[in-house]
Amino acid sequence: MGPIVGIRELILMLVRHAPLIALVMVAGVIATLSHVMSIPHSYQAITVIQLQPSALQGSGEGSQLVDAPARLRLIEQQVTSRQNVLDMIERHHLFDDRPELTEGERIWLFRQDLRIDLIPSAGAGSADRGVSALLVTANAGSAPTAATLANDVADQIVTGNRSVVTRRMEDLNAALVAEDRRLMTRIAAVEADLDAIRRSEGDALPENRDVLQAELTTLQAQRVATSREIQALERERLMLEVSDGDRESGARAVSLSEQIGRLRIDLAQARRRLGESHPEVQRLQASIDDLQQGGVRDLPPGIQQQIALIDEQLATMEDERTALDMRLAEIDLAIARMPEAAQRLDAQLRQLRTLETERDAVAARLAAARLDQGLVSEEHGERMVILERAAVPDLPQSSSRRRVAVLGLAASVGVALLLALLLELRRPILRTPRQLEQALGVGAIAVAHRIPTPAERMSGLVRMAITVGILTAGAWYSWQLISPPVT
Repeated sequence: MGPIVGIRELILMLVRHAPLIALVMVAGVIATLSHVMSIPHSYQAITVIQLQPSALQGSGEGSQLVDAPARLRLIEQQVTSRQNVLDMIERHHLFDDRPELTEGERIWLFRQDLRIDLIPSAGAGSADRGVSALLVTANAGSAPTAATLANDVADQIVTGNRSVVTRRMEDLNAALVAEDRRLMTRIAAVEADLDAIRRSEGDALPENRDVLQAELTTLQAQRVATSREIQALERERLMLEVSDGDRESGARAVSLSEQIGRLRIDLAQARRRLGESHPEVQRLQASIDDLQQGGVRDLPPGIQQQIALIDEQLATMEDERTALDMRLAEIDLAIARMPEAAQRLDAQLRQLRTLETERDAVAARLAAARLDQGLVSEEHGERMVILERAAVPDLPQSSSRRRVAVLGLAASVGVALLLALLLELRRPILRTPRQLEQALGVGAIAVAHRIPTPAERMSGLVRMAITVGILTAGAWYSWQLISPPVT
């Protein structure tokens, strides 16, 4: 059965076990305060860094730093690298009061106390799509150290960003210049190949088709006219040879003229096939000369002179016809080679257009990269500025201490009350009429108040004195724990 059925019984229980409750509460409070005071103070300082777009770009999505998140994560990794963390610990004299910590533990604690947060741009949704600012939060055991550490990390981020951007701009410009030179070299090589093809093909170039067709028509007409003139001269020569002789001499002249005509036809064909310096061409020419000189030797001098003039004209006309035949053959060969030449030219021209397109794109990117580099060097490009430097915090972060103190005090009170309740349950004595009625279900007929003896009154006074002494000693010791030392 439970002895506590009301406020009065609870108060009487607290009075009966006051020394134990006071002792447990004081011990719990002292232990809690000792633990709370052993927790070091932690000061927090925050530095705000703003990312400003280029001066040539307006506000909006196009002005955001597209590669800022990845670049800032890279800078964050460089700042929190092992060697850099050790340098900052040594430079700011961190953890000097805790020499028992190992190097790895110091690095781990430093990284726990430092936080770099990326603030997304308006409309970006997340920091991976756009960044407008950074928050550098540093925790340290002293207020000046926290502010100095936050500002130091912020300066490293700004300097690292400027260095990374400058190095990337230089690398990009160097790569684009090298690519532009490579494309120029390839374009020059292709143009040289085009010039070589044009020189080697000559008349076989596709753009000469119309000219060659017109020339071919003209030359064919000239050859027909030349052939007709040759035939007319041959008839005239034959008439001169026949007009001054008898029938026998006429028949001989006709036969001689036919032989000369056949030889001249063979000579023209040989010249086209074999060339002017071939022995067969020379033999045919010599045969024609012998026949002409032999047929003309018996004629009168006047006719011989006319025939000589006609022979000279015939020779000139034959040379002209031979030249026309050679040119016609060249034109035919050139027209036959045009498809192959056109195919080679088209392949080279396509390659040249592709290279020129690539070079135009590289030139545009190079111009943009040089413009960005100029803006960055003149502090007009995309850059970081420290919008708000960390100030020395006035108060430490005491939330952890306060939380531990409240929990310890509540635990002490709870344990003390629980012990008193357990002692009451151990001896369930009915001390009041209310307890009797609650336990048995019947009310008391008469109640006689018990008068304590002098020994019981003295015991109660001693118990209250001990309780007051315990509380007083606990309060004094607790004050000594929480009071700062006087220097």
